Amino acid sequence: MTGGGRGACAVCKHQRRKCEPNCELAAYFPAHRMNDFRALHLVFGVANLTKLIKANASEAGRRRAAETLTWEARWRECDPSDGCYREVACLRRDNAVLRAENAALRRQLAEQQLLWSSACSTGGSALLAEQQLLPPCGGNNNGLLTASSRAHHAPAAALAATHTALACYRGSMPVCTITMTADDGSGRRPASDAAAIAGRGSGAQVDASRDNKSSACR
Repeated sequence: MTGGGRGACAVCKHQRRKCEPNCELAAYFPAHRMNDFRALHLVFGVANLTKLIKANASEAGRRRAAETLTWEARWRECDPSDGCYREVACLRRDNAVLRAENAALRRQLAEQQLLWSSACSTGGSALLAEQQLLPPCGGNNNGLLTASSRAHHAPAAALAATHTALACYRGSMPVCTITMTADDGSGRRPASDAAAIAGRGSGAQVDASRDNKSSACR
């Protein structure tokens, strides 16, 4: 902002002079920044301030120089002995602490990742070793039978063993066969049937004689 039509800048007001349209410091220190210019005047002076600002070729660099010089002057006003050094030292210390914490967190993360990878590899090796100790089953599982499949096939194996034992028991028992003969049309029973009936008749006679003897004894 130049001095024409808008009043004097902070520099011209402080020096009690008319602000010209081509004032070099009017764009960086308008009238409402009187306190900032007073601090700058005490630390640097008008001549040194103008020289430091004009040392930058670009307009953005000049504005940046005006802001940093103002910050330094205000800190010198608050702390005449250390000025901005105290703030810079605090920021450097905080930066070092944060960097140390960041490095510690990165180390912990690397250790956790290493432990996790080793645990996964150990667990996989243990599972593979356990599977290799199991007996082969002859299926499509590469000859390995897991504990769950063994538990699943256990009832079927027990049922097969029961059927085998029952078949052996039945094989050891005598088998009675009845020979059937054709009827010759005479109305007579076959010889095997007649022999069976005769045997039953003789048994009935023996039982009757036993009953008579027991009655005589009474």
